[in-house]
Amino acid sequence: MDSRSRLILIGAAGVLVSGYMHFYLYFWGGYRDISVDRIAGIDLSRSFALNAIAGLVIAELLVLSLRFDRWAKPAAVLGLLFALGAIGAYALARTSGLLGFSESGWSTEAVISKAAELVAVLSLGAFLLTSARAAPRRAATSAD
Repeated sequence: MDSRSRLILIGAAGVLVSGYMHFYLYFWGGYRDISVDRIAGIDLSRSFALNAIAGLVIAELLVLSLRFDRWAKPAAVLGLLFALGAIGAYALARTSGLLGFSESGWSTEAVISKAAELVAVLSLGAFLLTSARAAPRRAATSAD
């Protein structure tokens, strides 16, 4: 297995762990009943459910991209945006509030999900950077 495949798998694991933490918080962590403000019909509890579903789907796309190479970059971008979005939403919840909800303190689930999202950002970002650097070299070699 090459290093680019490893970066994809590490990113997929980070996205999956983040999605699972949101699933856990939705069903067993008390976030299922939080409904303060809504935007386009989405409240905080629904956003946790959507995040859990999106994490599973994106992680699966990342793993499938190992077989279907042309999916790798779009899946990596989705995974990167997913992780950055989750980090950004948590930052909003800890500062100005998000959908009428404010977070304080650090739970075990928050630490695990933020660490997983950071791993996903770093690995998928590294994959995209190496892919961008490799593309001009491949184009130059095929033109020769």
